[in-house]
Amino acid sequence: MGFLKPLSLFLLLIAPNFAVKLIYKYSRSEPLFYEMVMDSASSFLSPDSGKRELKMKTIIKLKQELIEADADGNLKIAMTVVDAKQEVNGVEKPFPQAANQTQIVRMKENGQVLSTLGQIPGQSAEQNTMQMVFPETEVDAGFMWKQEKDITNPVPIQTQTLYKITEINKNMVRINSIMKLKNNEGDSVQAESKGNTIFDAEQGKIVESEADFKSQFEIPLQIPGLVPDNSKVKVTMHMKMAIKEIKPEEDKQ
Repeated sequence: MGFLKPLSLFLLLIAPNFAVKLIYKYSRSEPLFYEMVMDSASSFLSPDSGKRELKMKTIIKLKQELIEADADGNLKIAMTVVDAKQEVNGVEKPFPQAANQTQIVRMKENGQVLSTLGQIPGQSAEQNTMQMVFPETEVDAGFMWKQEKDITNPVPIQTQTLYKITEINKNMVRINSIMKLKNNEGDSVQAESKGNTIFDAEQGKIVESEADFKSQFEIPLQIPGLVPDNSKVKVTMHMKMAIKEIKPEEDKQ
């Protein structure tokens, strides 16, 4: 049975290697177009006005294009809003300030943001740069990594995201994520987001991504003479977000 050892070694050598290196790739001649849909339902409970509910749906179409790539492989990307629509409690609201807004992002190939200029309407610049940052080494199915980021606006919080590669099928890599928020000020914040992303490792781009975000927190309410001191507004929010790549002509529909 001594032949089993060299046979197993041979099979190991010829077995396919599914390890991949995840990096973002952009081409000046082929900009990328995405549609982002954010659908949220929020409730606000305060001692002065009782409970209020708000449903909001925002649809934003984006164009991402390469401005330049330097000798170190760092990328300068322009992210432009080509169209935006918003509904509040089922009623479409004007959203003209969003159209044609551009954010310039300078980043490494693995997604680590080096600097930003401008922002996407409705989000702080810090939130816009909360994209997935890949490990700088090759990864395979089952690999996990952690990403942390501090945000100061609108409240000081820290995001802690755990990523896991659950499947590699040819060029397509499926990545699951769990994100939790930690309020650096010590206020009561309960929040968690679970997501799923399909990344094309050969083309170096996100094909589609979705996330389900739930949070509950409190905001101080100060109205002298009308509400007791130290009163707070309790906020509960559930938001579903979906991003998918679209064809260039779809951004004009």
